[in-house]
Amino acid sequence: MTVFVQQTEEYRPGASIIKQDTESTGFYVLEKGAVEVYKDGIMLNVLMYPGTIFGEMGDILDKPRSCTVKARTATIVTRYDSGEMENVIREHPEIAIKIFKTLASRLERTTQKLADVTRVSTVWSVENKKK
Repeated sequence: MTVFVQQTEEYRPGASIIKQDTESTGFYVLEKGAVEVYKDGIMLNVLMYPGTIFGEMGDILDKPRSCTVKARTATIVTRYDSGEMENVIREHPEIAIKIFKTLASRLERTTQKLADVTRVSTVWSVENKKK
């Protein structure tokens, strides 16, 4: 059985919670506050809803962290250090469901953003290519 090491952590505004390209060990749940998500120094998102999961992708893909996450405000998170993500999913399906819903929601938003960019870009616009 997978044992979770659960720890509550507090961060001041501007403090790094996760750093891009570092080893991925565990994931976080936002308890209070807001965090900013950066990829290669570009802010991609602000997470501010209690219960939001972040930092799970590296564990799922068994890769280094893909983004930097910084506290936007005074922030409280719960860190779950779970070891093998496949065991977590197998032994704790309720966590797997929450992670899958989170990932699907992010993919939906990313798809919409890509569609919005495509509408205004003359490079990718289908209608522009018909002319």
